[in-house]
Amino acid sequence: MSAVLLPSGVIRVPTVSRLENGAVVHGTRDLTPEAPDYDAWLPHAIPEVESWHGDADDAELLARWRGAASA
Repeated sequence: MSAVLLPSGVIRVPTVSRLENGAVVHGTRDLTPEAPDYDAWLPHAIPEVESWHGDADDAELLARWRGAASA
């Protein structure tokens, strides 16, 4: 996963956490421009639109999310 620059200026960055039972959980966290590590991530962030792959899987996934959000 890449760091993604959202239209609002927030950067969504990958995170990895390890639970007490040893399980590894991959996720994200959002950095606002006020965050101490924002400037370090900014050169690596790609605009959200450029992060879309544009393939059928992306379209299907977005359609499901939009449907769930409006339900």
